[in-house]
Amino acid sequence: MAVEMASAVGAYNAAIKRVAENHPLAEQPGVQDFSTMVKNFTERALEAGKVSETSTAAAAIGQADINQVVLAVAEAEATLNTVVAIRDKVLTSYRTIIRMPI
Repeated sequence: MAVEMASAVGAYNAAIKRVAENHPLAEQPGVQDFSTMVKNFTERALEAGKVSETSTAAAAIGQADINQVVLAVAEAEATLNTVVAIRDKVLTSYRTIIRMPI
């Protein structure tokens, strides 16, 4: 019984390795997993907010071009709207999954 179990585990591991090697997304440059994509998007969203705040503060003391300030604030607003829309979709999807019968 133990020999059969070890043989089955070995075959299973070999099958997983073959699938991973032949998978079209396996170790291709430029392909990201979901968590990396979310992390990068979050970092860019935070950066847009920081740029907007910095531009607004510079404009308040008269050291920034008003056009650049308006552009930075509009970009931050668009980013915030995107983040809120994604959050809403994730919450809706979560609620739908939770309601599914098992």
